[in-house]
Amino acid sequence: MEDTRGWTLAEHRADDGLSLMRLKRFERGFDFRAYPDRLNLIWAYQDDRSLGTASPEELEAMQRFEDRVCERIEAAGHSLLAIVFTEPDHREYVFYSRDVEAFVGVLNAMPQEATPYPIEIDRESDPGGEFYHSFAAAIGLR
Repeated sequence: MEDTRGWTLAEHRADDGLSLMRLKRFERGFDFRAYPDRLNLIWAYQDDRSLGTASPEELEAMQRFEDRVCERIEAAGHSLLAIVFTEPDHREYVFYSRDVEAFVGVLNAMPQEATPYPIEIDRESDPGGEFYHSFAAAIGLR
């Protein structure tokens, strides 16, 4: 399923629930080497997990978080959001960055909710964008 805002959406149903993926469509020849580090920000749902998804309030908080991060990194030009996974127990934001310290600085400086954002950050070197390309190929984009 395609989204007119530059994203492709995919879903997968499994025994543990529905998984959604939103994948940014990059122009052909996009140079991932300019953004060699991959940062996976994982938000484990904090509300009642018996629902199999986040509560409406937590979904709103995650949207505010994504909007705040993206607004600031796009203005700075050092990182970009490439994939968002929504799983039955967490949401994962996959960013590519050319300046990890600046990206972390954005996270630390942006407005917070009443409680700190419940995110964990994993960093991997991925100068060829293999992680992105593997998911793009799986849904027929590359």
